[in-house]
Amino acid sequence: MNAHVKDLLEQAKTLSEEERILLADLLYAESSLSTEEWEAAWLEECERRLAEYENGEVEAMNSSEVFARLKSQYNLK
Repeated sequence: MNAHVKDLLEQAKTLSEEERILLADLLYAESSLSTEEWEAAWLEECERRLAEYENGEVEAMNSSEVFARLKSQYNLK
């Protein structure tokens, strides 16, 4: 993550939960990709991740562990 994005994240952390959700929705809406393009890109990513898992390149992780790591990494509550 570059410094500019980190600064924006820190600013976003000061917003209320409702404001953060609104911001996320607005950022998503600003994307230049169509719904079909998003779905195709996500499908491609899912297939890549599944192949890595099936080939033993990555291990599965419990979602609660993932969220705990993310919260710790980004200093979230």
